[in-house]
Amino acid sequence: MNSDHYDEFGQSASGTSSLHPSDAVKMQQAVQEIEKMVQIQTQMEIIKNINSKCFERCIFKPASSPLGNGERQCLAKCMDRFQDGLKVVNQTIMQRHRQEQLAAQDSAGMSL
Repeated sequence: MNSDHYDEFGQSASGTSSLHPSDAVKMQQAVQEIEKMVQIQTQMEIIKNINSKCFERCIFKPASSPLGNGERQCLAKCMDRFQDGLKVVNQTIMQRHRQEQLAAQDSAGMSL
């Protein structure tokens, strides 16, 4: 008789799971959907910040007047700078993630 007690995530103290394989797949799909929603929300925040910062830096005339060439160029450069910065940040995050994965694999290999 199994005396394991399971938590709300279907995990026992001994590391066994009470989840049926189809439930585990559903849970994984839900996690992926949440991750996708978080990514979309993050991207929307980034776009909102870019718009706000670049507007503050580049637009000086009332909204009723058309954008001048100088304002257009300023907006384009400002957005390019933000995108370049985001690329650097994303590359750094990915590089660190890869390093952490390799370190975890190395430590898992040593413990075997």
